[in-house]
Amino acid sequence: MLRLLLSAVIGFFVASVVLRVADLDAGWEWAFGVSLGVMVPLMVLVSIGRTFAGARSARPQDVEAALRENRVSLAKVLETRATGTTINDQPLCEIRLVVASRTRPAYTTTTRSVVNLGRLPGLQRGAVVVVAQLDAERPDVALLDPAPAGWQEIADRDTHVRDLPEAPVWEAGPARGRDRRGLIRIPAVLLLVLALVGFGARVWPVRDEALALVQGTPLEEVQAEAGAASGPVTDTETAAPVDLFAAANTRGAVDDLAAVAGGTQFTEVGIYGDYIVAEGLTAPGAPTTDRYTWRDGEAARDGAATIQPDPATLPDELFDVTTVDWSLVEPLVAQVPELTGITAPDGPSVLVRRATDPAVTTPVEFHLWLGDEYYDAYLTADATGTVVSMHGGRPGSPSEAWEAAHAG
Repeated sequence: MLRLLLSAVIGFFVASVVLRVADLDAGWEWAFGVSLGVMVPLMVLVSIGRTFAGARSARPQDVEAALRENRVSLAKVLETRATGTTINDQPLCEIRLVVASRTRPAYTTTTRSVVNLGRLPGLQRGAVVVVAQLDAERPDVALLDPAPAGWQEIADRDTHVRDLPEAPVWEAGPARGRDRRGLIRIPAVLLLVLALVGFGARVWPVRDEALALVQGTPLEEVQAEAGAASGPVTDTETAAPVDLFAAANTRGAVDDLAAVAGGTQFTEVGIYGDYIVAEGLTAPGAPTTDRYTWRDGEAARDGAATIQPDPATLPDELFDVTTVDWSLVEPLVAQVPELTGITAPDGPSVLVRRATDPAVTTPVEFHLWLGDEYYDAYLTADATGTVVSMHGGRPGSPSEAWEAAHAG
């Protein structure tokens, strides 16, 4: 599921970049910031999933089935190697074993397991352990710790398995529907289709201009027509932009959006210096969301949000904008250059949403992004204005040091 979602987000992100290069969408900062803010965590989660895909563990029902079918046996450790990955400070290890199977000749296989640090000395070369063969037709085994009743005593008294030579490797292809890492096999064409869906969703608001480009209309003509369609520039449009990061302006603009929406329940509010893009309920109690913008002193409803929420999960995505301390935006933005080392940023942008960062203990979080021509960075703060995580930034900056300290 994460890889499918990542494909769609990548398509959305690529479309945002293309529209920015073509200068066809004035709201590209919002889309760029949101898609990047979603894409990077998804890439991290997918990477973690790939790392732990080969780890083997046995559930209680797996052990019971293995005991009934004589698939619990002793195994001799040939090699234990740390992979460099840890979870909860426990290392993920790759363990090569000779399995003294009770249903077939002894064979050599390799398993991955998160190992308690206190157990590592008992997994050195020559040690005898208790394992469960997870499938009678496959070589995969899981270490049993603790071992079923009586088995640890058998392992402690063993002399036969301890003297076993290295046996032939039992080679087996991936399980049905899985790749060699144990991940669910997803057809490449499906990933491509979802990337195109994400791309199309982002291009849809400017579909007429995009179609004209595809049909061969010169970019300059498309841009000119788009500018003409937007109407003449008024005095309001040429007025000095409002600084929406300033505490004196932020709350008022959000209140204007709530007034247009007819309610205070939103799924996200993105602040981009002189304008705001938000998504909130179409009407109080509705299962759908609309896109709202605040620009040049006016709030407006732009119609249905591009991606509609799942009604089942929508309540968990909503937050009440009247409960947010919007005065925190200004000091958070002010400290971003010092934390990231990026002193002439493009942006920054601030996205307010229900908390997704594990380090955030408040219901709502502030997600900040900024970048220049060489570096970018994103930070997360909780609803009290405390920065809890940082990623990216210039070399030597606090954000780069924080990311290095929390890697893995």
